[in-house]
Amino acid sequence: MMRGVLVYEHPKAQVILDSLRPDNTSEIGMKLSRDRITIVVKATSLRTLLATCDDLLVNLQIAEEALSDF
Repeated sequence: MMRGVLVYEHPKAQVILDSLRPDNTSEIGMKLSRDRITIVVKATSLRTLLATCDDLLVNLQIAEEALSDF
């Protein structure tokens, strides 16, 4: 089992975390601490780990861009 950790900081971290909740499967754990989101991804292969992290990073970017429209 492999594990990757993403740490993301944003003043509206709670809103961004809420937008990522549908991605929160048993292989992905998300935790909020003030303005910081910590995401832990577990996978059995490096390819799966990279693909999952890539999907999450794209979703983070989309959420951040959506917030900047308000």
